[in-house]
Amino acid sequence: MAYPDELFARLKPSYTPEEAKERIDTILEPFGENCRIQFRKTDAEIIDSYLVDSQTLRHLICEIIHRTGLTERSYENLAAEWMVHNVSYDAGVFRADAKDVSLDYNKDPRAAVKLATEVFDILNIE
Repeated sequence: MAYPDELFARLKPSYTPEEAKERIDTILEPFGENCRIQFRKTDAEIIDSYLVDSQTLRHLICEIIHRTGLTERSYENLAAEWMVHNVSYDAGVFRADAKDVSLDYNKDPRAAVKLATEVFDILNIE
């Protein structure tokens, strides 16, 4: 699925992690005070990510993460991993672990997450 160019056109070409945090936290604000992003050394963690059920917002947030330069992963691949977490949460599988998503700057090292993310990415399920 191609993402609407006009939505990405409103983004800056690049973000510092601090700028990205401010922008993403503003996007996440309607989902509650705990729903926030934390940029860490090896990943970006979104607390209560399961609350974000909008594909558009997941794509937008993942593109902002991509534009920090901390990861070479595409927004589609990041969003697919996030979707794996949401599906797991909704299905009640590892629910405590799936309520937050840690989007590794390199692909998630867990084999099951890597496989599911690749399948979702290939099938364009985000």
